[in-house]
Amino acid sequence: MARKNRYTGVLRPLPIGKGSPEVSIVLIYDIEDDRLRTRTSEICLNYGLERIQFSAFFGRLNRNRRQELALRIQREVENESARVHIYPICENDLKDAWKLEQYRRDADALKGGADRTGKPKLKILSLEEE
Repeated sequence: MARKNRYTGVLRPLPIGKGSPEVSIVLIYDIEDDRLRTRTSEICLNYGLERIQFSAFFGRLNRNRRQELALRIQREVENESARVHIYPICENDLKDAWKLEQYRRDADALKGGADRTGKPKLKILSLEEE
């Protein structure tokens, strides 16, 4: 006599390819050791994150990849002093985000005296425009 599977209808595995959706994240860290900081930034770049500041990255990852990234950084850090934060950002908030970029003129323009106002140019972009 065949055995009846008592778990029929209880366990519902997700079909392949139906994992959690990707969300935008901001990852920031404060790591004292130079070598460890460099290795951590390389890990972030390998996960497809874009550097937005020296110790801050932005990108899109699903929940599994975020957890994998956090575990990989944790394994790299081991017993060293480090603080790493990963913040998910919903798409509605991302649409309302603003990016301000301000750059100084290069040294040649300053020496040449072009535009003597002495103020750097300020560029404001909404993230939707990119």
